[in-house]
Amino acid sequence: MNQPQRPLLPQGAELAHPPTRSRIYVGLGLAFALTLLPWMEQIRWLVPDFTLMALLYWNIRAPRLAGLGAAFCFGLLTDVARGVLIGLNALAYCTATFVVLLIQRRLEGFDTPRQTLQLAPMLLGKELLVLTIGLVIGRGAVDWRWLAAGVVAALLWPPLAWLVDRASGRAAPGMPTTRRPPL
Repeated sequence: MNQPQRPLLPQGAELAHPPTRSRIYVGLGLAFALTLLPWMEQIRWLVPDFTLMALLYWNIRAPRLAGLGAAFCFGLLTDVARGVLIGLNALAYCTATFVVLLIQRRLEGFDTPRQTLQLAPMLLGKELLVLTIGLVIGRGAVDWRWLAAGVVAALLWPPLAWLVDRASGRAAPGMPTTRRPPL
């Protein structure tokens, strides 16, 4: 289990092309659009919240550029677009974002499978929080199948994180970076 240590400062492609605020918000906008696609009614309960997944990804990779403010704004947009109680998704997004920001340094050092193990309870917890608040406010019968979206989100985290890492030119965590030999 001898893993190479990651450098304290960005190296290589990450240093040459750091994430920008515009790139992050374009990515969040695409994830928001993917979340709101008209999915078939039979599989809608399996569709993960891509907006939350993108928020968590960028809070791990660039916490200063996507934080609680972005989580709150995209949560309100999701509430309005889905026609649910205003603040429901905003509360869930802010809660998940806050927890990720607390453990961001630890998550940043993990490889993707270990990140998935750390993020799975948050992705499932978001769905549980939304269902619980729905029960508390008396939204009627709650369909517990919607918890499956959290499990699907956890299963989709590794390929989506890998895809965004490659698209942004970032080396995957735990992978050796190209360094110049010492003089």
